[in-house]
Amino acid sequence: MDSPTESTSYMLAEDALSSFNISEGQHPDPPKKINPLWDLLFGSVAGMNGKFIEYPFDTVKVRMQTMDSKVFNGTVDCLKQTWVNEGFSGFYRGLLSPLLGAMVENALIFFSYKKIQSLVSYSTGADPKKPLSIFQLSMCGGVSGAICSVVLTPVELVKCKLQVENVQSYGKGAEAAAASKFNGPLSVVKSIMKTDGLAGLYKGFGPTLVRESIGTMLWFGTYEIACHMYLQRKSSELHKMHGVHHSLTKEDVGPLMLILAGGSAGVAYNFGIFPVDVIKSRVQTADIISGGATSKPSVLEISRSVYRSGGIPSFYRGLGVTLLRAFPANAAMFLTYEYLTRFATKI
Repeated sequence: MDSPTESTSYMLAEDALSSFNISEGQHPDPPKKINPLWDLLFGSVAGMNGKFIEYPFDTVKVRMQTMDSKVFNGTVDCLKQTWVNEGFSGFYRGLLSPLLGAMVENALIFFSYKKIQSLVSYSTGADPKKPLSIFQLSMCGGVSGAICSVVLTPVELVKCKLQVENVQSYGKGAEAAAASKFNGPLSVVKSIMKTDGLAGLYKGFGPTLVRESIGTMLWFGTYEIACHMYLQRKSSELHKMHGVHHSLTKEDVGPLMLILAGGSAGVAYNFGIFPVDVIKSRVQTADIISGGATSKPSVLEISRSVYRSGGIPSFYRGLGVTLLRAFPANAAMFLTYEYLTRFATKI
């Protein structure tokens, strides 16, 4: 019996060869460029798909990040308590804001990623028909992430507050649960605007900027590396089979490899920036966790507090469930985006 590695390689080879339609001696035309507005649309659809998949896991992640072991002694306990106290809907509490945010964020990320690539090609005098280097693509991803942090910070703020607020009422009965301060995203926004004004919506912007810059660099970088290595290997295999060099493009990557590349990108993103994400979540929910105290701890104070609560492992509370949801959610996003793009180039 083949080993798991051999089986996977065989599946990828079959997946790849079935997607190639290149005669000997022919080279594929360079990928057609589509209207940038399609990037906005396809990115938003991809973001919506990914958010639906990941949101229940994200709720558990945020609650693990913001609550210490006195509230939840592990991921399983968090899942159990959420189910007992809130039922299935508890895992989707506050979905509307991040769902809309994910659509806007991913639309902007993919749009800006492509635009920044064009800008880099133009400014360096590179051939626009040739892809940039992996390093350049990663940097383009980092810049697009930084741009998106402007949109994402208010969305994350509203989401985290809604995800965490109900936990305060656990074990206090139905009356305490009914007395929740927020009944939806709009009520959170109104409360923030009333107490802190417009600037209050950008609470946690610093950690979000760092998270998105580094994380999106890892996200696109990992995805591009996986696709690049795959295409190099397939090109070599096709050369051995036909004796002719074939210049392959990303459109020659089959669905299975897109799933593996997209899922791996999601894992790299979340693993690489998780401690920053913990700090970001704590900053944005500090008022709720403290029971409404008006003090606004700094990033440094929160970092010290997290460390005192359990050392380095405290910065990784909720990592397991985060990586569990990262693979399918990001695989779905990249697969959706790539195939919508391919469909657009054909019509």
